[in-house]
Amino acid sequence: MGFVWSDIKPSRLINSNRAAFWIPGFAVASWGPFIPYIKDRFALTEDHLGLLLMCMAIGAMSAMTFASALLTKFGCRAVVRVCGVMVALCLASVTVMPNFYGLCAVLFIFGLNSECLSIAANVNAGALETLLKRNIMSGLHGVYSLGNTVGVFLVAGFLGAGLTFVAGSLLLTSCIVSVLIVLYCALIGSHYMLTDLSVVEQARAEEEGSAKASTEQAPAKKGPFITPILFLLGCICFVMFIVEGSMMDWTGVFLTTVRNVPLHEAGYGFAAFAVMMTICRLTGDKIVSVLGRRRVMTMGAIFATAGICLAVTVPHPMVALVGFAMVGVGAANIVPQAISYAATETRVPIQRGILLVNAIGYIGGLLGPALIGFIAHRIGLEYTFLILASGVLIVSLISYLKIRSGSLDAIKAKANTQIEAQQAAAQQA
Repeated sequence: MGFVWSDIKPSRLINSNRAAFWIPGFAVASWGPFIPYIKDRFALTEDHLGLLLMCMAIGAMSAMTFASALLTKFGCRAVVRVCGVMVALCLASVTVMPNFYGLCAVLFIFGLNSECLSIAANVNAGALETLLKRNIMSGLHGVYSLGNTVGVFLVAGFLGAGLTFVAGSLLLTSCIVSVLIVLYCALIGSHYMLTDLSVVEQARAEEEGSAKASTEQAPAKKGPFITPILFLLGCICFVMFIVEGSMMDWTGVFLTTVRNVPLHEAGYGFAAFAVMMTICRLTGDKIVSVLGRRRVMTMGAIFATAGICLAVTVPHPMVALVGFAMVGVGAANIVPQAISYAATETRVPIQRGILLVNAIGYIGGLLGPALIGFIAHRIGLEYTFLILASGVLIVSLISYLKIRSGSLDAIKAKANTQIEAQQAAAQQA
């Protein structure tokens, strides 16, 4: 059953969106600590384990072929609820699946539904920014990052502490805790997500002055499949997803092989990056409100470039950690603001625009770590990181030339102008 979004407190709308962002971040991170147990249980080789992880990626890519149609027909809330339940069932199935090929199927479904959840959460966030005229995207992505962190530590904590509340099984207990959290967020926390995205098209039409305010359903969009600005935003996400993937997969290798850090300290590089990214995303909306979207993206890309260069050029482990932390600070709000900006492209429906930007970026996330390894094998990891830094520098140039401000003052000024125009029209009538 739907509701009128304008009758709901903005805080409730945003909190429901937070729940939607939490689910994929928490669920994917919860799966991570199970991997060693799954590997031992099925006596998997590295090749078979890689196949398992590839099933998740294939499922995620498959979701992008129909997610837009699902959101158009059923709205964000229904998609989040159904996909959230499916994600919970997949997590529960991990501990009881009797054979390897069944586990492959489960992880395919898991990847598919997790990506549908992410797209629905981003579309809902872009829609709320349009309807509420507030910057909220960075903070919501911060909730996703926080879910990542909590998911890893919660499940790893259960496994490490030996807590067995269910049938004496560590793995089963950890799975059930994760499943209950996901189900709560999907079925209860997401209650005030949007049920009909046509309200966004109505708001866009009113902003453009191309239609009068009405409660009638907005006509279907008939525009290009993708626009130049959406392609550029997708390229920005492509580069930044490679950066995020390289920080996760290659900072440890860099510290151990180039900076001679002990193996047990190799994770500090990604930890420095991830912690700073989470903090800066959670505070990102206030920063964007003050500085504006273009400055945040441009300066963030320059700061991330400086961080990579610092980590590579100064031969000291602590300086490398500072550099990776700088990358987290700089990169934190680039992808959220790119997606936020995609939501303002009025020539395509909001769900399609955000989906396209996510899809192009996701390709970078899939190919990036392998591409880094391929290049590093030939020219060395230091020079590969410098090539990556040059790509981030190009992101700063695109952001400076092509992104509008998006500051809170600009949003409020635009809203005030629209209100004054409507009042003037009402007086004339």
